[in-house]
Amino acid sequence: MIKKILLSIATIFLIWQSYNLLYNIDKLAVNSYGLLFFIAWIINLFITGIFAFSGFAFPTQKLLPRSYYKVYHPKRLKKIYNALRVNLFRQMLLATLWKSKKQRKKYFNGKENGISNLVEQSMKSEFGHLIPFIIICFVSSYLIVIGAIKLGVFSLLINLIGNLYPIILQRHHRMRIQIIRKRQQSTSRVKHS
Repeated sequence: MIKKILLSIATIFLIWQSYNLLYNIDKLAVNSYGLLFFIAWIINLFITGIFAFSGFAFPTQKLLPRSYYKVYHPKRLKKIYNALRVNLFRQMLLATLWKSKKQRKKYFNGKENGISNLVEQSMKSEFGHLIPFIIICFVSSYLIVIGAIKLGVFSLLINLIGNLYPIILQRHHRMRIQIIRKRQQSTSRVKHS
């Protein structure tokens, strides 16, 4: 219960900070590329953090219908995954943020019963990146419209890497699980026939 309260407070804090930052963004007069990149990164961090913290506290993935999470066009997804080189992103995550086996076991414990948890965690993770991706696309567009073009472009680029790539990665995980489950069902039918 205390964890949920703290995560809720963190979520509210990031909502407030995001609002303040965006409300005052037109008052910023920054010409340094480094500082512009940093502000774009902060925008992404704050908005994505809102949904990360709320997702850790509550089952936010249930706000979308379960049918959204099903992969209906696996070949198209695989083409996108390969074209964007999402596998390199996955390898980078495994070498840095997900280096710890303990961390990875929270998603998948290596056992057959862990597959359901992996699916649920991938849905939670995808939702935690999907909504921020959409919001930050609007924010980036707004920044471009008000003349903060460099900041808008930096924000959009960070958003693509920080939110779009994880969405594609999570969908790819579930696509692979769907294929495995179909094979298991086919094998099970053949055995019972």
